[in-house]
Amino acid sequence: MKKLLYLAVLLVAMPAQATYTIIIDPGHGGPRCGTSSPSKKIIEKEAALEIALALAKQLREKGHTVILTRETDRALDEHNLMDDLKKRAQMTTDYKADIFLSIHLNGSFNKSSRGFEVYVPYEDKYPIKSYALAAAIHYDLSHEVEPEFGGGNLGNLNSLDRGIKASRFNVIKRATCPAVLAELAYISNPATEEKLLKEGYGLYVTALYKGINRYIVHNKKE
Repeated sequence: MKKLLYLAVLLVAMPAQATYTIIIDPGHGGPRCGTSSPSKKIIEKEAALEIALALAKQLREKGHTVILTRETDRALDEHNLMDDLKKRAQMTTDYKADIFLSIHLNGSFNKSSRGFEVYVPYEDKYPIKSYALAAAIHYDLSHEVEPEFGGGNLGNLNSLDRGIKASRFNVIKRATCPAVLAELAYISNPATEEKLLKEGYGLYVTALYKGINRYIVHNKKE
């Protein structure tokens, strides 16, 4: 009986896990395809949406409120790119978001370019928390995506690590909460294309999920 009472007291005393409102932005959409792989079998707008939908499902199962800027192949404004980006960022205000993540895949004329990078706003209302969010996501990308140590610059945990960078990307600069943009892979690289076509995007979904939860554990809501 005493044990049962003790457990009841513990359960009452334990604070409920904080739930967050998270905006996930699958980059591009509609007439804006983004970059593509050499064979055109991977299109950035399609891959970003696939990753975002899988990530949203996992975060919702954790109890968080997740809003996607798009859930189909569409643009928020088909005629004006700047208005499209503004509308995506505006959702952070409309939904009083705690986190904003924009998902992209990279491309380059240099077919040997490879790896991932995470961007924070250069001009930021939330410099510490945006960087903390970027660092958490960066950490888990480094550990989940081909964790092969490459050495070199401080913080580079594997050979694909291109680091955390500051940018004036409008979609994160205009956000009214901690915001990052993740470039997950260079799909212009033939080897990367082959790997993604074979294995899918599961590692990236897992890394983003773990990174967001890592940030939540260490950064309390205000």
